Amino acid sequence: MNYNTNTNIKNIDVNFNEETLRELLHNFCHIKINNEMEFQYKYFKQITSFIEQKQILNYLIFIIENILMKYETFIVHVNIEKLTLLEIEKNRAFIIDMSTVLKEKFSDKLDSCIIYEGSFIFKQIYNFLAIFIDKKTLKKIRFQEKNI
Repeated sequence: MNYNTNTNIKNIDVNFNEETLRELLHNFCHIKINNEMEFQYKYFKQITSFIEQKQILNYLIFIIENILMKYETFIVHVNIEKLTLLEIEKNRAFIIDMSTVLKEKFSDKLDSCIIYEGSFIFKQIYNFLAIFIDKKTLKKIRFQEKNI
């Protein structure tokens, strides 16, 4: 899969109000402060109604690359409120593509990943999947109950 790292929001071709799309993309993922980015899952479904998942991944890459222009590493805050098992299964290919691309492009650039609002079921799935995640990355992931 080939992902363009020079994503420009203006290049996203959709029949949708550009300002509304920009707002949705910003709410979905943005630079929070310094080398920290925030990812809000609840906007993902809305965005996929208007643009392709490949474009969403390009946008994530764009955000990370902007952080890495100034900083050596990045921190990700992920709010998975409203994420269901059905949605995980439905978006499995995208999740795998995203994980693969981010691991290949940004290996050793992740400082930490804080996951908020993770349900009990998600934590159990995570514990099972943890055997497939390298130990170095696994140490960088933690759960927190409330988004601060």
